[in-house]
Amino acid sequence: MLGVRVLPALPIRPRPGVHPAAQPSPLPALSYPGISAAALAAVEAPNPLDLPLLRDALKPLADPVDGPLNAVLAYGKLLLAANSVVNLTGARSWDQLIPAHLVDCLTAARFLPDDARTVVDWGSGGGLPGLVWASVFPEKRLLLCERRGKRAAFLEDAAQRLELFHVEVLAGQAEELIREEGHIDVIVVRAVEALPRLLTRLQRNRVYCEALFLLAGPRWQEDWDALSDEQRSRWIVAARNPYELPAGHGARQVVVLKRR
Repeated sequence: MLGVRVLPALPIRPRPGVHPAAQPSPLPALSYPGISAAALAAVEAPNPLDLPLLRDALKPLADPVDGPLNAVLAYGKLLLAANSVVNLTGARSWDQLIPAHLVDCLTAARFLPDDARTVVDWGSGGGLPGLVWASVFPEKRLLLCERRGKRAAFLEDAAQRLELFHVEVLAGQAEELIREEGHIDVIVVRAVEALPRLLTRLQRNRVYCEALFLLAGPRWQEDWDALSDEQRSRWIVAARNPYELPAGHGARQVVVLKRR
């Protein structure tokens, strides 16, 4: 079995129902410095004018929106604070994080099937979209896969602080644990790797899912065209769901791929 470990920033208890290989194992503190009180205090409050962007994005997902909104903002604060010591995202402020990242993830969440119960965030990085989706879908099981130790440690730290106990962090090359899950409803990928390489990895490691969700930009067609004939013969484009991000952050789309 693959040696998969989660690198926690805080002492935590084993989670019931979590695969034993995915339970946290302590590592030296220098692997991930954690989020200091000073770093949290240094994060300013978001611009009140930006909050309606989040509310509008949440309305199709939650009623009322206040609870999920507070959870998403709490996650955003942790992300910005940790980003000062660990490279998690290119967003360095709320002005960048809200319209380009949080709204993107929330808008994409509208296309997630209601009956999807196990969702894998492949290459979760700083938790976009995994921790955002976990904030609004408490009934779904979120598996966050991240091979880089510091980022995986942040994900575990954030999930603990936010009390997202339906989240599991799989650190390292998590393909084997995913394969052992058996049934995966959705694998979501956002800005991780080129599509041909991604599909090759899924095929080589025999990772299967009901649907592959690509959170993509306007140049997605070029990625599809770059696939080999063999790769295109294995997949179909089941849906393309375009949308526009606010504040001039451009066009995005959720591309849904399914196996033939």
